[in-house]
Amino acid sequence: MNRLSRPLLQTLAFLLPVGGALFLAAEAQKQRLLAVHEQAETLLTVRVAGVEEAERLFEALDYQWPPPAGPTVPRIAVEPLPRDLDPAMPAPRKKALFFRLLLPLVLAENRELRAQRQQVLRLLEYGGIPPEGTGARHWLDGLLRRYRVTEEDPAQAMELLLERLDELPPALALAQAANESAWGTSRFARVANNLFGQWTWQEEHGIVPAARPEGKRYLVRKFPTLRDSVRDYFYNLNVGHAYQELRRLRREMRASGTSLDSLALAGGLQRYSQRGEAYVEEIRRIIRVNRLERLRDVDLMPMDAVRRLAWLRDAAGSTGG
Repeated sequence: MNRLSRPLLQTLAFLLPVGGALFLAAEAQKQRLLAVHEQAETLLTVRVAGVEEAERLFEALDYQWPPPAGPTVPRIAVEPLPRDLDPAMPAPRKKALFFRLLLPLVLAENRELRAQRQQVLRLLEYGGIPPEGTGARHWLDGLLRRYRVTEEDPAQAMELLLERLDELPPALALAQAANESAWGTSRFARVANNLFGQWTWQEEHGIVPAARPEGKRYLVRKFPTLRDSVRDYFYNLNVGHAYQELRRLRREMRASGTSLDSLALAGGLQRYSQRGEAYVEEIRRIIRVNRLERLRDVDLMPMDAVRRLAWLRDAAGSTGG
């Protein structure tokens, strides 16, 4: 027994440090995977004097409408809308301008949601819900509060969070913005940066609609920027009780591994307007007529390309955002 113990002890003496090092390396790798890296998608905010200046900007950036197949589009946020957007403008020109103004804002919001969702999935893949007191747990608890998830059962809570923390097809967002803002020419789009007809009941955050029925107290919400209006629209569809059907449809698409179908998801918008099914069909018509489904694979240009747009700061009075 003693003759065997010495080689065994020598082997263990060699293996234990190696095993410990491997364990520590694996644990460090796991912690790197679980680390939360959350950063807002950077867009370069650009102010333009009017429609012609916006169109010159798009031409200089080779930002076309419709975009060619599978492109990236500039990381720009034209804020606010050009003052001379005119309802009487020829429809093709008005549509091309409006869609190009809005598309980067929608893509940026989708990218942020996608990154948060992937982080949640990564946490669940590598050990489940993080322990109390960790940075990852603090971040996750913040998401649960924001997305109004109150289920006590962890599995149910994560399932509901993933149902709400998800993207929307650019085609759907652009079609609704066009409809709700009259292609960016409505009073609320111009005065309140409100592209989606969002309401509020807080006087300090809204303006009174001209056609508000007597006795009603709602206001049209006023946003600091167009990007804030886009972010609120996504949040509204992702948590609002009225849009459970839209989220159910989206969850089923995710489960089946299919791309998000804007025409099908529009069916979950019946309660967005008092017009119900007629509103749904109008949104679908805008998507079909303008072939917005082709935006499925469009994305923002890489982050480092923002630096190559720095000349816009001087050329168009832009600010980072």
